[in-house]
Amino acid sequence: MPTDLPFDNPYSHGFARLAVAVPRNRVADPAFNGRETLRLYREAAADGVALVAFPELGISAYTCDDLFHQTALLEGCETALADLIAASRELPTVAVIGLPVRVDHRLYNCAAVVAGGALLGVLPKTYLPNYAEFYEGRQFS
Repeated sequence: MPTDLPFDNPYSHGFARLAVAVPRNRVADPAFNGRETLRLYREAAADGVALVAFPELGISAYTCDDLFHQTALLEGCETALADLIAASRELPTVAVIGLPVRVDHRLYNCAAVVAGGALLGVLPKTYLPNYAEFYEGRQFS
């Protein structure tokens, strides 16, 4: 971190600027959702944000239900994530991006951490609610 920052800059005092971004979203349209995520990712980087968090399952949309098991949707999510990883090469901001991920024929509700042109990690959701309107245990491992 540079040491010549002005006193009123929060980075001068060991703080970091974090943001939560909620892009426009279309159900089962990862290409559109990826573009909207990238638009807000760039905006956050331009605003000096160190880390920006995007919604759970934001690349696919949360309400896909049985569409989560469609290969076309999952491949579209992988493509959108790859585009975001590539774009992160030019951005100084870390992004946490929600998407479904299939591993060994099991589907996970994940958060991908992206920065510097790399995928830094993928974290699966550990508590899947199964009450009222939430049926995540039906879709995800």
